[in-house]
Amino acid sequence: MSVAYTVAFLNAFISTVVLHVSGQIDIICEGFKTISERISYYGSSGQTVGMLIERHNKVITFSKNLDKLFSFMALMQVFWNTLAICVLGLLIVTSIHNAAGVILARAVFAYCNIMMEIFIYCFAGEYLSHKSKSLGNAGYESLWYHMSPNQTRNILFFIMRSQKQLTITAGGMTNLSLEAFTSIMKASGSYISVLNAMY
Repeated sequence: MSVAYTVAFLNAFISTVVLHVSGQIDIICEGFKTISERISYYGSSGQTVGMLIERHNKVITFSKNLDKLFSFMALMQVFWNTLAICVLGLLIVTSIHNAAGVILARAVFAYCNIMMEIFIYCFAGEYLSHKSKSLGNAGYESLWYHMSPNQTRNILFFIMRSQKQLTITAGGMTNLSLEAFTSIMKASGSYISVLNAMY
């Protein structure tokens, strides 16, 4: 039970931190929208682009620290959960052939829980990556052509810098995304069929 609570706490913590970073990205996008509205109504930017760029730098630093913190944990989760999915899949296949209903129900429940755990990590990485793409769009959609040349240059650098997506990686080897989730599930299915053939 303590292991289950610890894993649930870590999953909730990762989701909360990713949602926090996404909220900061939304604030930056809203800041560019506010600048654009002020330019169109009042003819001046009011809020400086420099403050938004500084906030973007903090988001990038926070995201890198988040990746450093969870990279090894995510790698271990992906590795051990893939192994557990293979074993549970084999258990499900053998219990279907042996008509063991109680074992089948427990194995399916455990299989769904482990699959959901991997999905949370991969979805968090996908969501963060998707939100980071919106930063460049927000900078481009601002009324940069009505700003001073200095602010326009800053927005250009902001757009160039936001092209590098913020991600969560598994051990620095692969980005956690929905594509990674499908590859994990495909690999697990292949391992299950090999184990079933050997069994």
